[in-house]
Amino acid sequence: MKRVGKSHLLTLVIGLVLGAITLGVVQAAISVTSEVRVGVKRLADGRVEVKLQQLDADQSWNDLELPPARFLTADAPVDRWRYTNPVDVTVVIEERQPPVMCVLGHAYPTEDRFWRWTLSAADVAGYQYGVDMVLYAARDSAEHAADLRDCISHDPITIATSLPYADDLREPIAEAQAAGIQVVTFNSGAEDADSVGSLLHIGLDDFAGGVRAGDEFDEAGVSGTLLCIIHEEDNVGLRDRCDGIEQSYDGGEVERISVDLSGVPDDDAEHQGRTQPQYLQSLIVERIAAGDVGAILTLNHDSAVAAMSAVEEAGSDTALASFGFSDTLADAVRDGQLLFVVWDHPVVQGYLAVSAMAMAYTLELSQLNAEVFFNGAKILIEPTLADRERASELKSMFAGPPPSPPDDAGDDSTESEEPES
Repeated sequence: MKRVGKSHLLTLVIGLVLGAITLGVVQAAISVTSEVRVGVKRLADGRVEVKLQQLDADQSWNDLELPPARFLTADAPVDRWRYTNPVDVTVVIEERQPPVMCVLGHAYPTEDRFWRWTLSAADVAGYQYGVDMVLYAARDSAEHAADLRDCISHDPITIATSLPYADDLREPIAEAQAAGIQVVTFNSGAEDADSVGSLLHIGLDDFAGGVRAGDEFDEAGVSGTLLCIIHEEDNVGLRDRCDGIEQSYDGGEVERISVDLSGVPDDDAEHQGRTQPQYLQSLIVERIAAGDVGAILTLNHDSAVAAMSAVEEAGSDTALASFGFSDTLADAVRDGQLLFVVWDHPVVQGYLAVSAMAMAYTLELSQLNAEVFFNGAKILIEPTLADRERASELKSMFAGPPPSPPDDAGDDSTESEEPES
């Protein structure tokens, strides 16, 4: 993966300012227009008569308006302005609808805390930029592709989509671009962004996060097989995290366990009827019982909770860490259930995805080519690691309850948990 330097960040900051200004103009609620002209005629007695004429809606000129005070005498003093009586002018008031932007994630916010925060941050950014946000969440690539096509029907000015499975999204993205809609990508899929023609990609440096996690396990003296739990089987970003830890972990082999978001596979009769967390917990318990498991790395909050339950059920001292962040995980780090967590910055990703769309649209309004100026840049966020020393400190990040899932993303069920990632 390519790292992007400070110049790209500076470009994005400039874009935030330009975008806010330009989109604010686009969304001006009222436009007042009226075209008028002045008629002037010299009379036989030397006076000058002034009248006003207004252009009608059908582009024809109305009759001359005759204000009572409309004559200038022939002996009027020079270099002195004179004025007619006021004349009523009809104006056209045009109310403009704000432009539409789409943000597409690849999990339901009611089921995945990372996407709850990501889409909520995108919604906040849309409010600040004065645009109508259409937010989507999908469980699989087919639903994601359908969401992209539905977005196109809303005639958005730009689209920001996650890219966990580029091959399945390539065609609908091309359809959006053929319709003149700019596309930026974020979250998973940095290595595939160029191949789908993304103007700009913003996301976590997933590979670096995996490398950092492997180094941390090594520093803690962990040994044995390390299980890397992939909760979205076809998500390239999660595979990148496992690739990273595979490169850096020196304590043993790295073994991947994949669990599909949709739940228990049809051919697994033993585990039918269980939720995905329960299913994952059972798989981990069984794998620990098989022996040689020294560590487990989960890649989101819910998988971490399931893994903690599994380690407790198995009565094991297996070292455990996770991507994601919440008060629950911070407490687990503080209490020694987790070695560390890797904060994956959902709010930053959601907010900057909308900012990138605003900048792309602003460049086009300024008659600059966004494709040239972005040039497929990638802004990769360096993951933040929270160990036991920092866990309590990071809890202070949350000043209130977690955001509610955006109304138009995923189903409308709610949860009453503390802020999660």
